[in-house]
Amino acid sequence: MDVRRGRVFNPFAGENNGGYFFEGGGVFSTGLPGADFELGFPDFYEQSAGGIIDARAWEMYSFIQDQWRIKPRFTLTYGLGWEVETPLTDVRNHGLAINAFRPSEQSQVFPTAPRGLVFPGDPGVTSSGYHTHYNNFGPRIGLALSPAKDWSVRAGWGIYYDNSEEDLTLQNLLAPPFSISDSGAGDAGLAPNFGQPFTSQNTVPLCVAKCGTSGAVIQPAGSIPNKYPFTPPAPGSPVDFSFFEPLVLNVMDPNLSVQYVINYNLTIQRQLTPTMVATLSYVGAQGHRLESRYEANPVNPAICRATPGCDDLNVASFAPQAGTVEPLNVFGSIGTECTCTHSNYNSLQLSLRKGFSQGLVFTAAYTYSHALDNASGFEDVNLIPSNFNLDYGDSQYDARHRFVATYLYKVPSIRQFSAFHLLPSRLTDGWAISGVTTFQSGFPVTLTQSVPDSLQCNATFSFYGCWDRPQVVQKLRLFGNPRNSPNHEYFDPNGFAMEPAGVLGNVGRNFFHGPGLNNWDMSLWKDTAITERTTLQLRIDAFNVFNHAQFANPVGDISDPRFGQILNTNPNSTARLLQLSAKFSF
Repeated sequence: MDVRRGRVFNPFAGENNGGYFFEGGGVFSTGLPGADFELGFPDFYEQSAGGIIDARAWEMYSFIQDQWRIKPRFTLTYGLGWEVETPLTDVRNHGLAINAFRPSEQSQVFPTAPRGLVFPGDPGVTSSGYHTHYNNFGPRIGLALSPAKDWSVRAGWGIYYDNSEEDLTLQNLLAPPFSISDSGAGDAGLAPNFGQPFTSQNTVPLCVAKCGTSGAVIQPAGSIPNKYPFTPPAPGSPVDFSFFEPLVLNVMDPNLSVQYVINYNLTIQRQLTPTMVATLSYVGAQGHRLESRYEANPVNPAICRATPGCDDLNVASFAPQAGTVEPLNVFGSIGTECTCTHSNYNSLQLSLRKGFSQGLVFTAAYTYSHALDNASGFEDVNLIPSNFNLDYGDSQYDARHRFVATYLYKVPSIRQFSAFHLLPSRLTDGWAISGVTTFQSGFPVTLTQSVPDSLQCNATFSFYGCWDRPQVVQKLRLFGNPRNSPNHEYFDPNGFAMEPAGVLGNVGRNFFHGPGLNNWDMSLWKDTAITERTTLQLRIDAFNVFNHAQFANPVGDISDPRFGQILNTNPNSTARLLQLSAKFSF
């Protein structure tokens, strides 16, 4: 049995002093961020009170195993694990500083909270928002078989549980009423003024779109009270929750559970020579109840378009009701953490390994694999609330083909040839060359739309952001090499368009891949014996020796004018880099 107690203590400052953002897209923007900065026209403003995480959890793991040697060449191993993990619970603020959502319920901890917003201590709400599970059993079985000389077969299957991430607790830092996050005057639909964030830029209402028509968009003017400095209220005290509205919440799904994966493999090995082994493997995995997040208060596009205040720019949330579960002017967002996604991975893995003999040792490995999921991590995807499986596609880490070879060769002395036997050994002996060669197909390209037109999401207040995506208008056309394409584009951006107003784009998640890798790292060195106990090594290492450009993925945001263009090289690669070194051993 293994018992552990974990603790995370994380002082998190946040944007305590507030910050303005100039991105060239504000209500009164010139379209040029630099010019907006000079004129004092910020796009938006953000400020928060921050907070501290002090979270603890217990992990208890027990395991029993047995091994049965059925025959001299056949061994069966089997076992059962049992894991209990208590929820990661933040004890700060008396363990109350998380939010939970239960429709129509009235909080007893904070009786002035709007119906639906409840806290630890209310019926059925724990200090973590969910409960400990005691049924996490993980059976495993494995076999090893040697059917003939120089052959071996191995197989295994098992269920393995994972612990929760601290990142889930991090999202509770701004839980009202223990902390606050705001957009200055933007909380009331105003454009924050530079230097006076709780006052609008315009002093009188102004028309900003469709002027002179019945659908004219008017930008209001005015101010709201400054919400700072902020002091967290005492638990149970009468709190004016309108101070925090519209509420931007992070809540835990009460059914949050423990992630687990089913791993399985079959491996066949054959010894080809005394120093060489060939391996063929099938390796697979299925992930279940994986951590992700979604919006539990999405906008209904049809109702939004028919509701005053729900416009095509999706500033939406000032309409009290737009087909949402709760009024948007009270619950601007109910971001929900869940264990609601899944994954699968299947691969064919081949390798050839040669032990050291005749001066040579090498390993060559090739993997053909496919990884799919509807979220490759907690921060990867804002799930489509209506159907999580609409996000099912290639994983962010899916690289269909990968070949890696490592090698080392100690060059024989040329003094063995009569023409060179008079050369000094210190010149001819001790040379060696080694390297790592990598070929890999690219990772998926994620296409997004940062300007939300679907009217399914409140762009201003959504806790985890919107899930908008482009519309496919013609067959995908890949240019491949950005050196020879228009504007260094990897794909034709004309194949996509902004989603129609009120309609979620139909682009599938991660449905094509970006540039791959072609990299050679090599080393050449010479060991020279000075005396019996001292040696000098001179060495040159070359990274990306052929100076092959390893391109990063193209810009995937259709709202960006550089959509489809490759702007950078892979951050994990470099241009050719030479390194000289000397080492003296004694």
